[in-house]
Amino acid sequence: MTETNLISLRGLELIITYRGASQERRDNLRGVLRHLDRTYSDYQLWLIEADAAPTFSWSELGDPKIRHLFIHDTGPFPKARLVNLGALMAKSEIICMHDADMIANPFYMKGALDALMDQNSSDALCPFTRVLNVSGNRRLSFIESGDFNEFAPFLECDLPDEINLLYANTPGAINLFKRADFIRVGGLDPSFIGWGGEDDDLFSRAARLGVRWHALSDSQAALFHLNHDSASRVEISEEQLSAKNREMAYRTAEIPIEELEARAAELAKYFG
Repeated sequence: MTETNLISLRGLELIITYRGASQERRDNLRGVLRHLDRTYSDYQLWLIEADAAPTFSWSELGDPKIRHLFIHDTGPFPKARLVNLGALMAKSEIICMHDADMIANPFYMKGALDALMDQNSSDALCPFTRVLNVSGNRRLSFIESGDFNEFAPFLECDLPDEINLLYANTPGAINLFKRADFIRVGGLDPSFIGWGGEDDDLFSRAARLGVRWHALSDSQAALFHLNHDSASRVEISEEQLSAKNREMAYRTAEIPIEELEARAAELAKYFG
């Protein structure tokens, strides 16, 4: 897209949490940032990195839309804590939690944002249902171009080589949330560390506390995940810490509502 036909995100603040633990992850972030810059305007991005030392250098891009914050943390990746920090710093009415390796169909990204800003039928929206994993040369080509048109032809056809179904549905990856409601239900629970569970926990807690959370289900409402580590999540989900996170998330759907309300109120104190 040229500068004159970029899609306005109307002052949206995006929160990307990041750890450049491998070259694949570092390249994926570069592809996501390139895509956002060439596709959208009128947004600010909080890039919050936690690691032993930074792997992202703002000066290499010089993008004034990016606010890079580095936090020294060598333990399991604290995604929930970092997202909450971004939400605390953000000022926009709508915030977007955006994984560092995901690409949304721009039409549905804009549609979800407009629905939250101009209508009153949802409080949180996922601009997708399924997630497609992209690997090999297709992934490398996109990282260099950032052009969604490289993926668009595969929204309505059988998946070609180097693209596979990663999730049939998930509440995480990219979602847009009314900031006031995110804070009201306590944001993400920082007791979730490492991979998995924090998004499911937030979805269950928010839905039980009255947040109207929806996903766009049109066949073209898909995310493209830039591959790293594996084209499947089966082995990762079976790891001990991930299994513990899933158990914690399941409990959120089952505890008495009074206990859930008290937990949300305690978590919300962080945003004080």
